[in-house]
Amino acid sequence: MKLSIVMPAYNEQENIAVVIGELCKVMQGIDTIASFEVIVVDDHSSDETAEQVLALGNPNARCLRLSRRSGSHTAIRAGLANASGDAVLCISSDGQDNPTVLKEMIERWQSGVQVVWAIRRSREETFKDKMAAVLFYYTLKLFANSGQSNIDLANADFYLLDRKAVDAINACSERNTSLFGLIIWIGFRQEGVLYDRRERLNGKSKWSFKSRLRLAQDWIMAFSGVPLKLMTYLGISAAVIGFLYALFIFVAAIKGYTTPGWAESVLLMLVGGGVLLIMLGIIGEYLWRTLDETRKRPLFFIEKDTSKKA
Repeated sequence: MKLSIVMPAYNEQENIAVVIGELCKVMQGIDTIASFEVIVVDDHSSDETAEQVLALGNPNARCLRLSRRSGSHTAIRAGLANASGDAVLCISSDGQDNPTVLKEMIERWQSGVQVVWAIRRSREETFKDKMAAVLFYYTLKLFANSGQSNIDLANADFYLLDRKAVDAINACSERNTSLFGLIIWIGFRQEGVLYDRRERLNGKSKWSFKSRLRLAQDWIMAFSGVPLKLMTYLGISAAVIGFLYALFIFVAAIKGYTTPGWAESVLLMLVGGGVLLIMLGIIGEYLWRTLDETRKRPLFFIEKDTSKKA
């Protein structure tokens, strides 16, 4: 087989050479790999990540530098669009993902599995962060409605894709989406293998709370109509509450009770106005995404390819 390895990288000049060296060593011990290519996608780093790849002098390693920072998922999609292998391994460039599990992943692929996930045995995090991650990915997976109930996305890190799966992802040209959600959505036979995740070699993780929030937003809106359905339910609930309150006022008026006025009116206006603003915000988000997709702008631009002469 020919194996392609796609590695998104942002300011990883201290780690990239070590990670590539370890990957090459692991692949030398796998007889089924006849040839390989390593595609590092530099997400417009401000350091010398691309220069470090070029300095290796490895004919099997190349670096694609994006013209602007677009996020790790877009970087991976740029790598997938340029990968030529029978299977593609997508792995991080910070040294946390342990490539020693690659042999088992390839064995699963040879048995007919089109998507093989590497799933960490445990999350070395605080209980709060661990529960937040589990709830986060469970909710996203529920919204995706993919049927891949055997994949624990809360602990899934890197993955091996069959050529058919890669072609399916490349055929999906939408901009506002989640790569993990897209992989789950395309279907095919998907399984996972367990591994022990390591600490970063150097530097700090770029995976912030803002990044997770953006992922959740992209995932839910790209693969689910739940927000739109929720708007309907909110509208019905607000209408029912308003009707009940109107009935209460009517009964109070018949019995001669003094009906409260200002406080209840303000409360109803605030609640109703808040619900309407939430609905308008959700509609606006969908309209913006629709507009962004209709422009059909390319998802990425390659600023530099180290495999080609300037």
